[in-house]
This record gives sequence, structure tokens and C-alpha cells, in this order.
Amino acid sequence: MRILLALLVLALGVGLAQWQNRQALITDFRQMQGVWTVKLDYVEVKDCNRDDCPAGIEVSNQNPLIRTFRFTPSTKIWLLKNAGEYFQATPQQLIQGLGGRNFGWSFDKYTPFYIKVNEARREILELKQMYLP
Repeated sequence: MRILLALLVLALGVGLAQWQNRQALITDFRQMQGVWTVKLDYVEVKDCNRDDCPAGIEVSNQNPLIRTFRFTPSTKIWLLKNAGEYFQATPQQLIQGLGGRNFGWSFDKYTPFYIKVNEARREILELKQMYLP
């Protein structure tokens, strides 16, 4: 019985480890052979209260390894319309936003996104623009 319980806990742990919630910068986003791919650089976003930190947050990159994920038909992209409201965007709108188009709350390549990924399958489940004041 203990062995069965240990195997169940191990299987759940491995399954949950595949779906990661993180913060990342988008370094590249393109369509290749009909498949959208995104290259992400995982970062850590910290609150700061210093003179050299006027935005109130600090983006830190401790591991500059770039990771590539592919989009699936169920991948969700959420962009800010205003300080508290998101809309579901298309890959084309994400590209336009990274290029400078303003959909209500601007962002650029230095804006972190909340991401949900399946590391094992190298799939992006969700990209959500981080609110930066």
C-alpha cells in the first residue's frame, strides 16, 4: 500500500512539474512552416523601492538560457486593454504590440509576461502581459 501511495505521489509531482507558471521576456516570435513558435527568456520580477528603480519593479535574469516553445490551437494570449482589463489576442496582435502598436496598454520586448508552459511537450499554454505602472 505504501509503495502504491509513493508511486501516486511521484506521478502527480512529475505531472505538475510539466506545467510551469513563470515570468519571461519574449525574445522572438514567429511562424515557421505554419507553426507559431516563441522564444522565452525566464526572468524574476521583484518589487523595489530605490532611487534607481523608478518603476517600482526590477527585472532580474539569473539564467540567460533561451527556451523555445510552440503554440497549439488552445494557446491563449492575453493583452492589457487598460490597467485591469485583458482581451484575448491573436498571434498577429502580439507581433504588432511587440512592434509598438498600442492596444490600450503598451508593451515592448522588455515587458515581462506571465507564462504557463508544458516543459515536457515544449508547448506554450498561456501568455499574459504583465501590468507595469
